[in-house]
Amino acid sequence: MIQATAIVCVKNEGKNLPNSLPPLIKKFAEVIVVDSHSTDGTGKIATDLGVKVHQFSWNNQYPKKRQWVLDNLDLKHNWVFMCDADEIITDNFTRELSTIDWDADGYFVKSDMVWNGKRLKFGMKNNKLCLFKKSAFEYPVVDDLNIDGMGEIEGHYQPIATQDSVIIKDIKSPIIHDDKKGDWFNRHDHYTKWEIEMNAREAWPIDPIHHRELIKDAIRTSPLRPYIVFIYSYILNAGFMDGMAGFNYAMARSRYTYNIVHAIQQTNDGR
Repeated sequence: MIQATAIVCVKNEGKNLPNSLPPLIKKFAEVIVVDSHSTDGTGKIATDLGVKVHQFSWNNQYPKKRQWVLDNLDLKHNWVFMCDADEIITDNFTRELSTIDWDADGYFVKSDMVWNGKRLKFGMKNNKLCLFKKSAFEYPVVDDLNIDGMGEIEGHYQPIATQDSVIIKDIKSPIIHDDKKGDWFNRHDHYTKWEIEMNAREAWPIDPIHHRELIKDAIRTSPLRPYIVFIYSYILNAGFMDGMAGFNYAMARSRYTYNIVHAIQQTNDGR
């Protein structure tokens, strides 16, 4: 068993939990679900699978959901794995965890997207610092409480170190991102509004990896960003090897960033 606590923050994830929870239960020493009073049976599904469910009621302030868990729940392990309901761990992932020395303070974890029913082996991957020592990291407070788009959950940024000289490494074996609800476009419409305002307020926390921060800072509001994203996903990361699904995914990621930079340009033009 992996001596870490897997934390799954959910709200109305009844379609995803039957796929994501069983592998976590099998491999992690502790698994908890943190629900937000779901109305689709999410809590019962998790309970029936044998997982402890904690309810979270957001007060529209910080801490948001993930940090609330770290601050308030009596976790059995210092190592935590923040896993979304639509993320499924793989045998290769857990096998790699059984072989690493655990000599870092945190690890970035990649995920393969399932798009149009196909698991993409190439192209742009999500990459999150979601396996870490709770004593070494925390989710930052940012100026987004009155921004639509994220609400109770922390946004698309990484936890930050709470101590000097932390060591961060990468897990090479990806997990799978497979959203059975099929609401990628709807969710990213919300994320677009949030990111536009985050850019306007310059509210982004600093990424814990210096070169990642330099890249993000350089292209976050650049009008070239949609083209960079497509070229990176489809060509440089060989998304073309995934066929039409790889092309469609690269286009979707590009359109998402286009909506952001287009809105920024319109705002600037109106000044």
